[in-house]
Amino acid sequence: MKIILKVFVKLVLNFLFLVALSPIGLLVYVSIYIRNWLYDKQILKSVKPEVFTISVGNLNFGGTGKTPHVEYLVRLLANKYKTTILSRGYMRGTKGFILADDKATAYTIGDEPMQYYLKFKDKVNVAVNRNRVDGVNKIQSQITDNQLVVLDDAFQHRPIAPHLNLLLCDYNQPFFEDNTTPFGSLRDLRQSAKRADAVIVTKCPNDISFEEYKIIMTGISQYTLPDTPVFFSIIKYKSVVGYSSKSIFKANKATDIITAIANPELFIYHLYEQAINVNFVRDYPDHYSFSRKDIDKAIEATENFRKVPQIISTEKDMVKIKPLLNDDELKRFFYLPIEIEMKDKKSFDAFVLGKIKGYRTSVSHTPKL
Repeated sequence: MKIILKVFVKLVLNFLFLVALSPIGLLVYVSIYIRNWLYDKQILKSVKPEVFTISVGNLNFGGTGKTPHVEYLVRLLANKYKTTILSRGYMRGTKGFILADDKATAYTIGDEPMQYYLKFKDKVNVAVNRNRVDGVNKIQSQITDNQLVVLDDAFQHRPIAPHLNLLLCDYNQPFFEDNTTPFGSLRDLRQSAKRADAVIVTKCPNDISFEEYKIIMTGISQYTLPDTPVFFSIIKYKSVVGYSSKSIFKANKATDIITAIANPELFIYHLYEQAINVNFVRDYPDHYSFSRKDIDKAIEATENFRKVPQIISTEKDMVKIKPLLNDDELKRFFYLPIEIEMKDKKSFDAFVLGKIKGYRTSVSHTPKL
């Protein structure tokens, strides 16, 4: 009887909680709907830049894999076109437009842009600006030979109208089964998927059954325009890399994990799957700005309590943690890089390159007034 009563009370409390949230949920939904309607009806203006722009974004609050997909585009395009990555620079400690140089840090430009810069500074330029229209204009004025801009996380930034809008959809939490906040993780409406020129289903398993494929395609097609292509991508984990060239990682040694990403579950699961001797997981909020106090806490725990000789992080967290470490500490820290593999690489690459070529051809044949 007591168990039944407890279950009943829990159900009632959950119901009352949902009722209390309903007005907030309705307000969020209506405000997003009105904003999108104003842009769709061109009451609020969207600017399409002269330079070809590719947006990589999603409908939810994060965790779909935008960063490795931006990196995939860099590897595909940087040798063919003078390319710049433009990001908002979320959680950075500065404002306005910044073009990254060797003085840049995760504090000045943000963790993801810093990762791009460290990886690709010899191939592309990296810039940050919350105002994407102003950012593109400044890129074109300061880098006169720039030919292409990749917009990191700009799907909801309606003031700019990219030439190619790539929408990411998490295989594990597809937008067509999700809801707007506070009832789900969406920051935009499902119907906004109609703005996508293509959808990429991310974090897929190596083998998707035909039944799963049909469910996903049907779910996505409810919200996209007819004939919008859908592609599928897989996360490929690379070998563990040391913060220092002197670091030597040993999978059988006890290892602590430290992360500050939206959905760390796959990252942590992979480490377990690789038979790495995971001892403790220290998980922080996405884009968390690590302090020396955090590092001291992690190192003190490994030295005083568990005798853990190794600490492993994501690559995005590495760019924030590494500057806080001394030479001796660097030897104990490692990170795990990831890359994206497109399941139908030829079709996807041809789709992207075809869009760019088509635009550049049309522009070159447009008579100047």
